[in-house]
Amino acid sequence: MRDADSDRFGTERIVRLVIAGLLAYWCFAIFRPFLMPFVWGVVLGVALYPVYAAIERATGGRRKLAATLMAVLSLTVVLVPAVALSESLVDGARFVSSTLDRGELRIPPAPERVAHWPIVGPTIHDTWNLASSNLDGLLERFRPQVKALGLWVVALAKQAVLAGLMTLVALVIAVVLQSRRDTVVKVALDIGARIDGEAGVEVVRLAGRTIGTVAKGVVGVAAIQAALAALGLVVAGIPGAGLWSLLILILAVAQLPPLLVLGPAILYLVATDASMVSIVLFAAWSLVVTVSDGLLKPLLLGRGSDTPVVVILIGAIGGLILHGLIGLFVGAVVFSTGHRLFRRWMEPPADLVLSVPPTP
Repeated sequence: MRDADSDRFGTERIVRLVIAGLLAYWCFAIFRPFLMPFVWGVVLGVALYPVYAAIERATGGRRKLAATLMAVLSLTVVLVPAVALSESLVDGARFVSSTLDRGELRIPPAPERVAHWPIVGPTIHDTWNLASSNLDGLLERFRPQVKALGLWVVALAKQAVLAGLMTLVALVIAVVLQSRRDTVVKVALDIGARIDGEAGVEVVRLAGRTIGTVAKGVVGVAAIQAALAALGLVVAGIPGAGLWSLLILILAVAQLPPLLVLGPAILYLVATDASMVSIVLFAAWSLVVTVSDGLLKPLLLGRGSDTPVVVILIGAIGGLILHGLIGLFVGAVVFSTGHRLFRRWMEPPADLVLSVPPTP
């Protein structure tokens, strides 16, 4: 009789687990379309909380007013550049795609004045002319890859629009979370305590610190570099400034130098016979944008981040492949957070003493 009761109890337990699992999966499937905006909203909420806290202090602790002002400020910061560069982004993507697809990409011969530049002038002049004369054969040889590149550029422009809309939604979520910070933090800490007691609480706090660090030190710095680059491109009159700024944003998140895009822009000014003053000023501005991360990261982070560059790179590229353009930012933050928690988990307990045998 006891065995029958034990079997029935085991069967009921399995049924309960299956039902709970199905319910959990169903809930996740329902929430899945909102997962990326919510995660992005959490990241933005943590990163922008110091700004919200300053607004809250300035408004005398009135959270609803502070949340409203924060929402207006955040949306303005995102919408104004997006609207200003949207036409340039679309036109640039369309031009690059059609040019590559028809095989009409051309590099003009180097201007004669390049040969008279001190030291490097003759070398640049000869290399430039070599690329100009041999580009047709190279493009014909790699025509399928070139066409695929054009399609990728168009897809990137479309993803930029979707990422912009998702960022607007995420900013609203971030402001709501900030205005209810006490409740949100308590829920997160309670979940950590439920999972692993005091250690779980500390893991939640560590995750919050890591999200803030990576969001400001990687995404924030990349956004500032892209904005500075966009300003220089627009002032210099480079066509497709929106598209090139987007590529610079992607490179900066992946910890690659913006000069990979700004360098060809400098050559474009040279090839179009721009004034020497414009070329020198834009080249100087490009160098400032490229090296600005060395100043911005200590300024935003204080002591800086100990997250390896390869971890950020894997997170950014993996997120881009998995979730599109918005995954570039979320992937870098989430993967870096997971890496930090894994390192914490691998650390030996404080009371554990490892005995090392003496060397014979």
